[in-house]
Amino acid sequence: MWPLVQDLHRAEFTRYALTAAEQGLAAALATVAPGSRLRDGVWRWPAAPSAREAGEAGGIPEVRKAREIRLDGRGLVLLPTFHWRGGPLVQDLPDRPVVLTYPVGGGVPPTPESRGSQDSRGPGGEAGGLTAALGRTRTAVLQALTEPRTTTDLARRTGVSNATASAHAAALRAAGLITTTRTGRSVHHERTPLGTLVMGTGHTP
Repeated sequence: MWPLVQDLHRAEFTRYALTAAEQGLAAALATVAPGSRLRDGVWRWPAAPSAREAGEAGGIPEVRKAREIRLDGRGLVLLPTFHWRGGPLVQDLPDRPVVLTYPVGGGVPPTPESRGSQDSRGPGGEAGGLTAALGRTRTAVLQALTEPRTTTDLARRTGVSNATASAHAAALRAAGLITTTRTGRSVHHERTPLGTLVMGTGHTP
């Protein structure tokens, strides 16, 4: 089951990285902590309801202030979990990175018997979880980069036009999964260490 858990975390990390690259950090944090807002380095959380507010009979609603977390360049550690089904949990200690544990997926990972559907590979060998996070074509592009390749080579290997291959490469580059270098009229794309980590040892064409 451990390889499955690793696949699920890779897919979630990739989804977050793409959201941050395409929509910004504030939007990415809002997807993992619904209702929260990041502005000017301050991460504001809505007030959590008390037990009385949740419906305790005869109680008087308790007024609570919104929580504010000042990141101040300390860094942020994201810990997606497939076991905890409550709301996000935050650890905010002085002079240490803020740690956010948040629920993702449908709960506890599937049993080994159902793993076949999670790890099943469609045409081109895409891993199911990664394809769901990246999309079929971006997964195929990332898979094809077992070595540096040109845009034309990527287009040929994935069965798309050069323009489409270039657009998907740009999205992967923005997410930090590949790098692009130009030598004269040639453009070569290559996986970053993060891209290799996301793909895993088993996710090759």
